[in-house]
Amino acid sequence: MDRSATVLIYAINRTAVWWKHLGDNLGFARNVVVTDIRGAGDRDVVDDFYTGYRQQRDLPQAQPAVLTPDDVRDVIARCRLLRWLPERQASAMVIGMEYAFTQVLDQVQPDIVVSLPIDRYVSDVLERLAKRRDIPYVELTASLVSGMSMLMYRGQLVKTAPVPSEETVRHHARAIARPDFTPSYVQTAVRYTTGRWWKTFLYFRLRGVVFKLISWFKRDPLNLHYLDSQSFLGHKPRMADRRIVDMVDWQWRDKLEAFPKDKRIFIGLQLFPEASIDYWLANRDLIDYEDLLVEVAGAFSRAGFLVLVKDHPSQFGFRQCALLDRLLALPNVILMPYEVSGNEAISLVGGNFTLTGTLGLQAALLGLTSISSPAYYTTPDDFLIFDSRAAVAGLPARVQAWPAAASLEQRQERILTHLLQGSFDGNFFSFQRFSADAPDPSAKPLAIELGKQLRILLDRSAPPTHD
Repeated sequence: MDRSATVLIYAINRTAVWWKHLGDNLGFARNVVVTDIRGAGDRDVVDDFYTGYRQQRDLPQAQPAVLTPDDVRDVIARCRLLRWLPERQASAMVIGMEYAFTQVLDQVQPDIVVSLPIDRYVSDVLERLAKRRDIPYVELTASLVSGMSMLMYRGQLVKTAPVPSEETVRHHARAIARPDFTPSYVQTAVRYTTGRWWKTFLYFRLRGVVFKLISWFKRDPLNLHYLDSQSFLGHKPRMADRRIVDMVDWQWRDKLEAFPKDKRIFIGLQLFPEASIDYWLANRDLIDYEDLLVEVAGAFSRAGFLVLVKDHPSQFGFRQCALLDRLLALPNVILMPYEVSGNEAISLVGGNFTLTGTLGLQAALLGLTSISSPAYYTTPDDFLIFDSRAAVAGLPARVQAWPAAASLEQRQERILTHLLQGSFDGNFFSFQRFSADAPDPSAKPLAIELGKQLRILLDRSAPPTHD
């Protein structure tokens, strides 16, 4: 690949300096860091966004220049902010961002675009525009393999490495395929009390007020980063949701014995709203997460299963009680305490349901029947793949008919082989508290390895040469 290629980097709030450090060490002649935060990065899209937004706001009907009307609807449906705004305003914001990034792509003419995993309409719009120009778009994130990073494209693993050696696979399998494995980004155990709930709730209410003032000061009232913190959004908790602390069943262990292990199913609730649900799932029906979970729990309850439900620890102080009320209204549904680990929960059941969470991976590695949507870690025959609302009613029967792994060790090796083909050395978490004056020494090696991966992808996408 010609090293004169240009890399366009989209950086979210407080990552532009880290991304610039990576960009300067990728090994390419040119990199441009673009943000939607005024004054951040090599350039921001704020003024261009408002130019495009005002043009659309005054029209009787939204008129995208590149995206289709269905694209606009899809962008809105997947964004945790836009789906709570009036449709006309949300459409104008999408097309305003379309206008802004069209200016960027016209001027920068990148050969490849890189960002963190798509988690907002801003990067969603950029990816769609890049795709229409046949510009590769990849997302950098942490691998589940310790000390490594990986590239994804809308929840699917981007493989750049050859098949690893059996010795390498077994080494990493020993680390990940164990009952006490926890991804490096999972919060450690704490006490989940009413006091802690109030502390979390009040902090984020105050944060919303502060961000509102900042948005006025920066003349950027529609910025997603600031609007996303506002309490008017429909998924935000209310004071009445403090009762979530009292909804857990502290006698849950006593109820297990009435059900054999193969008639117990675990549903670990994911963060909601959650980017991996909104942007990894191709089927838009599945991103209606709360209704979907009630349907799934109801199907297993009617089939005579005990349904163990546990909330995500990072959701404490953010979850509305309405979902839990609906789940607990079903027979044989138990809400486990926050203090119980997900690893312990899956050790007590025969099956696990998740959409995109890492417990789906852990369940498969431990030999359970793991129901999962197509995700970066799923492999054929090792997961019961779920990708349609129409399939909900049949899940209990499919779980009971699902054959046990002929060899758990071989299943683990297949999954780890798959993950390692998309993983490379590099400390993704070097972005935390990154300073340009004293850069984390692990950031440069990450950049060098990332540059190698990008060149592999560019070589793949380059047209063949002819003598």
